[in-house]
Amino acid sequence: MGSKPQVAVLGLGGVGAFALRALARRGVRAVGLEQFELGHTRGSSHGGTRVFRHAYFEHPGYVPMLLASTEDFGRLERDLGVPLLERCGTLIAEPADGPVLRASREAARQHGLPVEELDAAAIRARWPALRPGPEHAGLFEPGGGFVRPEAAVAAALRDAVQYGAEVREGGAILDLEPLASSVRLHTEDGTLEVERVVLAAGPWTARLVPELRPRLRVTRQVQAWVEGGRDHGPSDLPCWFLCRAEGPALYGIPSDPRAEQPSWTKVALHGTTEVVDPAHAQPPPRPDELERLADAARAWLPASEAGFTAARTCLYTCTPDEQFLVGPAPGLPGVVLAAGLSGHGFKLTPALGEALADLATGHPCRFDLDFLAPDRAL
Repeated sequence: MGSKPQVAVLGLGGVGAFALRALARRGVRAVGLEQFELGHTRGSSHGGTRVFRHAYFEHPGYVPMLLASTEDFGRLERDLGVPLLERCGTLIAEPADGPVLRASREAARQHGLPVEELDAAAIRARWPALRPGPEHAGLFEPGGGFVRPEAAVAAALRDAVQYGAEVREGGAILDLEPLASSVRLHTEDGTLEVERVVLAAGPWTARLVPELRPRLRVTRQVQAWVEGGRDHGPSDLPCWFLCRAEGPALYGIPSDPRAEQPSWTKVALHGTTEVVDPAHAQPPPRPDELERLADAARAWLPASEAGFTAARTCLYTCTPDEQFLVGPAPGLPGVVLAAGLSGHGFKLTPALGEALADLATGHPCRFDLDFLAPDRAL
């Protein structure tokens, strides 16, 4: 770039990549800073596939952002000719009339989303690979499916660069220093002064925003690929979210027919609670973690009895109420952030990127962010 950037985006995972793209498309001089290499696996924007859905039990306020995000993934897919979405539908399953099903139905009702009610027999008949208990009921959303996170991040960055953004890899941010009308970034490579900062640092947010440290908890999660699940693609399985009485929910994603390497059905427990320090790279999944996941998966997906062919870790950065923090960073004038995505954020990254670009440039945001205000966590 020939002149000083107006906005620096810190962290180029899903949220940061889409924020950089949104800024560049508006003609803002923007630079994206990634402390590791692009596409690294130390955060939360990897894993081959991630679920997207819209009948959102977490909070109906997310639904407009979810719909906008899916539309934007599709637009980016068409513009760059990169396959990002697989619309195989999503299934929420729970003992009949459970709270997650009720909240999902209500979100669908409020926003006019097409969904289908299924009992256990109907689930088994439609997807023979699944094994629901007689107590289960399901809510199927045909408009859901999975998105490819690595491809989406790479495509967003490619688009950002095409519109004039600069991308820099390596060199951690050590400190943010608000000045009268700008923010000075102290990095391992020196200093950089910009008008505004978009902070999308994921697990490293608490290190840069001291006021949020007590409210952000980084936890280790394990994803695994079922050895017997290679033949269970999007025509055979939906994505699913299974609520279990005896522990965290089990979610799963069918094998990806477009994967460059052989693909298998992916399974994971949503929200295990082991707290870790993101400054240290995570070791591979342990036998006890894999056994816990296998026990949960065997009861629902018979193919998982064959074991796992691969497994890896990712990180959740969790807030106490498991809702995001989006808005001005407490105690840091000139800095806006998205943090604490609590394991359900990737599907919303295009809308979050747009919202952060609005906040950083003083434009009205089309989304209602009041329920995600960062100061509610203080």
